This record gives sequence, structure tokens and C-alpha cells, in this order.
Amino acid sequence: MPSIKVNVKQEQKEFEELLKDPVAKKAYEEFEREYEFRQKITEARKMKCITQKEIQNRTGLPQQSISRIENGTMQKQSPTLRTLLKYLDAIDCELSIIHKT
Repeated sequence: MPSIKVNVKQEQKEFEELLKDPVAKKAYEEFEREYEFRQKITEARKMKCITQKEIQNRTGLPQQSISRIENGTMQKQSPTLRTLLKYLDAIDCELSIIHKT
């Protein structure tokens, strides 16, 4: 398979230019928050040595749904709050609300 050269500096410059658009910047920030949340819950699960199969057994959620929550591949819709709370209960974590400063 042929390799493709990527000009990282040019890509970064184009990305920074894109983020000057308020709509694009907002969309990127929303994506970034979702990504961080998925990373944190996945990390919490792994730190407690809980498998996706164990979450399935504890919650009744299909393993595919658990994987989609962690990987952000819920294409048509985000998981419901109820589903997220089931997931968090299964890994013995809770959701907290923190006011922005």
C-alpha cells in the first residue's frame, strides 16, 4: 500500500483557520467534550478491571451498545440518560454536576 505524505504544519494551519468560524468552533468543542467523557468512563471501567461483558450482565444492555457508548459510534442517536446512568452504576461511578467558573 502506498504511503501518503502529510504536511502536519499545513494541516494545523488549516485547522486553526477552520476554528475561526464560530459554528465550526462550537461543533469541535462539543465533540471534544463528548470525547473526553467517553475516555473518562472507559478509563474508569478499565481501572476497576470490569469488562464490557460484565457491564452487560449487570445492566442488561447489549455489549454492542456498551462498545458504542465508549467509542462514540452511536450513529443515529446518543445514548439516553437512563442508559448512561445504568453504565455508570455498573462501574460504580456517579455523574456530578459542576458549575463552570
